[in-house]
Amino acid sequence: MLTREAAADLSAIVGEDNFKQDAAVLESWTRNTIDSPRDLAGIISPGTQDEVQKIVMVCRKHKLRYHPMSTGKNWGYGGATPVANGVLILSLARLNRIVEFSSDLSYVVVEPGVTQQDLHEYLRKNGHDYMVPTTGAGPTASVLGNAIERGYGITPIEDHFAAVLSLKAVLPDGGIYRSALHELGGEYVDRLFKWKIGPYLDGLFTQSGLGVVVEGTIALAPKPDNVTQFIVFLREGEFESGVAAVREIKLKLGGLVGGVNMMNKRRLLSIIESKWDREKVLEEIRIIELARKRDLPDWAIVGALYGPKELTRGGLRLVKSICRGFSEKVVYLDRRKLEFAERALKILPLKKLRLLLANASRVLEILEGTPSAVALPLAYLRNPRGLPSGDFNPDRDNCGLIWFAPLVPLDAPVARDYVQETTRICLLNEIEPMITLTAFSPRCLDSTVPIIFQKEQPGAAEAAKRCYDELLRMSADMGLFPYRLDIDHMDLFDDLTIPAFDLIHKIKKALDPDLLLAPGRYAKGDR
Repeated sequence: MLTREAAADLSAIVGEDNFKQDAAVLESWTRNTIDSPRDLAGIISPGTQDEVQKIVMVCRKHKLRYHPMSTGKNWGYGGATPVANGVLILSLARLNRIVEFSSDLSYVVVEPGVTQQDLHEYLRKNGHDYMVPTTGAGPTASVLGNAIERGYGITPIEDHFAAVLSLKAVLPDGGIYRSALHELGGEYVDRLFKWKIGPYLDGLFTQSGLGVVVEGTIALAPKPDNVTQFIVFLREGEFESGVAAVREIKLKLGGLVGGVNMMNKRRLLSIIESKWDREKVLEEIRIIELARKRDLPDWAIVGALYGPKELTRGGLRLVKSICRGFSEKVVYLDRRKLEFAERALKILPLKKLRLLLANASRVLEILEGTPSAVALPLAYLRNPRGLPSGDFNPDRDNCGLIWFAPLVPLDAPVARDYVQETTRICLLNEIEPMITLTAFSPRCLDSTVPIIFQKEQPGAAEAAKRCYDELLRMSADMGLFPYRLDIDHMDLFDDLTIPAFDLIHKIKKALDPDLLLAPGRYAKGDR
């Protein structure tokens, strides 16, 4: 509970302008695309790491529960909304310093408020030819926030937590965590060597409520001489051959290829054609019928090759060779070819190619490590107001979106069964099954399925959540489980008969005995 004394102590740290308890402000912060609002105690926005430490100590003094977040752009998982009711949001958006950059050693040290766009502009302004670890969340999403949520992208370092070399966190007692390597005096090498010395502890601060991460060192990939996007159109009935091909591509091309996606025609359509006739889609025909009219394949493999032209050309030949025999065609684009094609389309009536290139420039940008909002229109598919005239913000704009993101082995029969069951459950719940399978290693896929609904439509949110729960049960029966959860499903960690969950709870209680920090986040807690 936020008492008057606690409020006075907090306001004294950051000033009245950065500490809000107004009901209208609080309501706006708890809007999210999954339609699960919470009651908030307040919102506090520190501007320095020292202020974060002071806030944590005040919360401990007054037994005040608090929930840290970076920029709050966690679309489809709960946005800025905490797991529990009645907590103070600790917004770290004002901690937006780029603390250090090393061009020689390819790393950057950032605070949680640094967005993809911030980092992009810094690199461009200072002439540093490095790629931003882009994601579909868009330019305003936090670089560090995504990494400690263990997110991923499709640029060369697709596993974003793998790129985190060091962390600094404020502990629930107000102390500071740095690795043992750092504390022994190895500050410089701590920035360079992920695994440190002794038990590896940095990982405790990812997907957890064990500390407030205020700084992180992230490895960056240099901009390659060439980025070549490829799209392999699979023949009907060749899904399993496509899965095997993705595994072989990842295995044989290694660092030359980033994350490789398999997309069904529904998901492919949502990317290549951004200006749909929404009323027609929603009221007259299903997306699948649109896809048939566009003559799109059931499935396509989408990826990018990074490196000197000689290597990317060789890599493209290998992709074509791997997919020969079950692909209809392989389309590839680099910056030079795209610019030539766009000029040609001004005079040539190539409708099919025009469709493919409709958003190709923006897709290529995100593959090149340039932040882009190309994926965000998806959240607006069932929004009756359509796309915003300004910036994209699905939470603010009352979009309905829940992400279902289970891990799937790169095993063709397992992936086939998963896709078939996911499609069946989505269609039974009148949700378009727009399925992507992303390979971030030669062994494992992450599937992302957007459950999109119209929030204003009576019963739509309940139906969407029912669809999610059915998908979760189905995947669990197959031995599959999401790699991250939304705020409504953190209670899965409440079962302390499961040894791993019990261990998490014991660590949480040892560090945070009153369960004040991010209560209920990936741990048993009072919600």
